[in-house]
Parts: sequence; structure tokens; C-alpha cells
Amino acid sequence: MLKLNNYIAAFILFMTVMLSACTQNNGNIGLWFGHWKVTEITINGTNADNYSGNLFFSFQSKVFAQMQKWGEAYDQRFANFEDCGDHIIITFPYVTDEEGNPVYDENGNLFTEDHFKPLEITRMSMGENILNVDQANGDKLQLSMIDAAGETVVFRLEKWK
Repeated sequence: MLKLNNYIAAFILFMTVMLSACTQNNGNIGLWFGHWKVTEITINGTNADNYSGNLFFSFQSKVFAQMQKWGEAYDQRFANFEDCGDHIIITFPYVTDEEGNPVYDENGNLFTEDHFKPLEITRMSMGENILNVDQANGDKLQLSMIDAAGETVVFRLEKWK
């Protein structure tokens, strides 16, 4: 009976370690890991008129997600994430042909699945988006980028618990 209890204890310990390791797949991404609430968006120094505080960014491993919520309803989109120190690269993937060339839809837009398109409120584009890390103080972040129209977009974020 004692041997069975040792096996059970070892199994419980093993599962505890394995389940806790699943929270940060492919290693610790430090500051970025988890959910962040976008508290403010400015365009060229002016608050975005249409932003109502309902946008969240999430980071896990090399995956980036943006989610906009309206009560119980939400829209969530996914991209690739790369930490480059003083900036991050958010890449929204698009379909390519056999030769690696982008595929466009009938309206001239890069073809992709809806859940891989950036949310309009973020002003991010398909493909690579370079966001500068302007400030990173524990539970607060400030990211900035130049959008496709040449305007400066600033995101202020707080760690969401």
C-alpha cells in the first residue's frame, strides 16, 4: 500500500509541474505574458474618438491576440508576436500562392481568414506591424507605431488580472 501511495504522490507532483508549465508555452516571455487592457489610444496626440476602453491585447509564447468586448459579445483576432527589445513585431498572416506571393481578394485586399485580420480600432495592417516599446514599467506599457496612413498611434496598456 505504501508503494501505491508513493506512485500516486509522484503522479500528483508530476501533473502539478506539467500543468503549471503549460501557462507559458515555449519558455518565459517575461513582461509580455498575459492579458493587457488598452486604457487609451491616441492618434497624432489626440484621443481616438471611437475608443471606449474595451480592447485587450494578450501575449503567450509567440502568439498575439487582440480582443474587443461589448458586454458578453467579443471579437478576437490572432497574429504572430516577436520581442525585439526596444520594439515588437506583430505579424498578421495572409495567404500566399505556391511561389510565396501574396494572394489578394476581389477587392485588392490581402486574402486571409477573418480571425487573422487586425481589429479596425487598432489601425494595424496585414503583414508586419512594428510597435515601439516607449515605456515598460511593471504593470504599465506604452506602445507606439506609424500606421499605413502615416499617423502615429499610441497604445497605453495596463496588466489585466
